[in-house]
Amino acid sequence: MTHRHLATCSWPMAWRASAVAAVLIFTMSGRGEAKAPERAPTLEPGVLRVGTYFVNPPFEYVSDGRKVGFEVDLIREMARRLHLKPLFVNTQWEVILQQMQEGRYDCIVGGITITPARQVALAWSDPYMTTTLSLVIDSAKTPQIRSLADLKDAEVGVQAATTDYDIAVAMQRRGQIGKVKVYPFDRIADAMTDLDAGRITAVMKVYPVAEWLARRTPGLRIVAQIPNDPQPLGIGFNKNNPELLAAVNGVLSEMKQDRTYARLARKWDVP
Repeated sequence: MTHRHLATCSWPMAWRASAVAAVLIFTMSGRGEAKAPERAPTLEPGVLRVGTYFVNPPFEYVSDGRKVGFEVDLIREMARRLHLKPLFVNTQWEVILQQMQEGRYDCIVGGITITPARQVALAWSDPYMTTTLSLVIDSAKTPQIRSLADLKDAEVGVQAATTDYDIAVAMQRRGQIGKVKVYPFDRIADAMTDLDAGRITAVMKVYPVAEWLARRTPGLRIVAQIPNDPQPLGIGFNKNNPELLAAVNGVLSEMKQDRTYARLARKWDVP
C-alpha cells in the first residue's frame, strides 16, 4: 500500500519536472535562434550609402579635415537606429539628382528642397524642416537697403540649378530685383567675395546657410526673407525602394518625438 502510494505520487512530480525542463529548453532554444533586427534593403547589406556635397554649411562641410554638419549628424543617428553604417560619398549638386535616379546611392541629402519636379524623379522623405529663402547683404556697404522693397536695382547672387535661382529669376521678371548673377554650386565662396567687394548687392540662400554665412562675416546680415515660397527640405530616394523610405520616415518621426532632432537642431542652430 505504501509503495503503491509513493509510485502514484511520483508520476505527477516527474511530469511537472519534465514540463519545466521542456519549457526551459524551448526558451533557451528560442533565444539562441533569435534573429537580429531586420534591416531595410540597401545597396550593400549593413551600409547606408549617402550621396552629398561637403560645400554647404551648416548642413555638410569639412572642418579640420572632418566631415561635419547638421545633416551629417542627422544621417548618422538615423543609420544607428536602422542598424546601418553610414557611408558618405562626396559628389556635386549639379549631378546628384541624376546619380540618385541611376541608383548610385541609397539616399541623398544636402539641404535639398522638395519640389514638384523633383518629386517626379525621386521619392522623398517627410520634410525634416521647412525654411525660407533669405537675402544676405553687407550693411556697411549698402546701409540704405533695409527691406525687400529696397532691392529693385540690386544684383543678387545665386547658385545654379537651385530654387534660389528659380525664385530670383521670377523676382527679376516681377521687377523686385535688378539682376541675377549665377555661380556654380560649389563656388558660394566666390559669391561671398563678390558681396564683400561690392560687385553684387546680395546673396540668396536658404535661411540656415544664409544665417551661417552672415554670422561668420562682420557686416553681413539677413535683410529679408522671401515670402510665400516655403522650402521643405528632405532626403531623396530611388522610387524602387519604398521599404527604406518608410524606415527612414519612421526613425525621423521617433527622433522628433524623443527630442533628438531638437537637440541636433540646437547644436547646429537650424530650425
